[in-house]
Amino acid sequence: MSREARHDTFSATLEPKPAGWGEAYAAVFAEDDVVRSYHLRPPYPDETIATLASLAKGGAILDAGCGTGELARRLAPSAERVDAVDVSAAMITDARTLPGAGRRNLRWLEGRIEDVELEPPYALATAGDSVHWFEWDTALPRLQSVLGEKGILAVVHRDWLREDVALERLRPIYARHSWNADFAPLDPVEELERRGLFIPLGTHVSKPAPWTPTLDEIVDCHFSMSGFARGRLSNAEAFVREVRDAVAETLEPSDDRYGLDVVATVTWGAPCNALPATP
Repeated sequence: MSREARHDTFSATLEPKPAGWGEAYAAVFAEDDVVRSYHLRPPYPDETIATLASLAKGGAILDAGCGTGELARRLAPSAERVDAVDVSAAMITDARTLPGAGRRNLRWLEGRIEDVELEPPYALATAGDSVHWFEWDTALPRLQSVLGEKGILAVVHRDWLREDVALERLRPIYARHSWNADFAPLDPVEELERRGLFIPLGTHVSKPAPWTPTLDEIVDCHFSMSGFARGRLSNAEAFVREVRDAVAETLEPSDDRYGLDVVATVTWGAPCNALPATP
């Protein structure tokens, strides 16, 4: 049986990826409105960057689904080299204009992580708030193949607006306005592990790092998320109004800025090639 036929057989038996992370919802990251809002996301904590750098041990890094390249740009000074990959041309274009983007050991690659041309091996592959958008049955075996013998995949996720009172007010607003009718609050690490595509080996949760956005920045940050892409909402003005009211009613600013924090979780392990071995 050819590799292509074996892959088709494997894909047919693998549990489908959650519908809320499907291609239609991932496509919004190519839209200018989403890219323009992306810089409003809070930065990953310094502790998270240090954790990733220690995992790479100075070796080559692949930043898969890099977006505007925050992880790639911040990790490049401690790495042999970094390849930053994203399917969105708009994201890569914006990334090239940001601080640290011009380092000689940092290469920007537009394409799908599933088939873009790479230069393995890598000591570390990072997926910062991106692994759920990949084509799992292709991407995870690909990542396994490009990592060195001891290379690992680090799945990174950050949380912000974590205050319970604010979240209680925001959740019904999110449910009412999100255009992602298939959304479910699932953990991509758990979903990958359950499908036999990832073996977690360790986890690090950062201490809360300060984030002090204005009210406008909190509201507009939402437009960097797939489910709230401005151009996809049926009533963006109502969404803005309701989010502003919810934040203003539940959080107290100081000098027009809100004293919030961001926490990031790094889960590292081995991506798995679930395809049967070639006879």
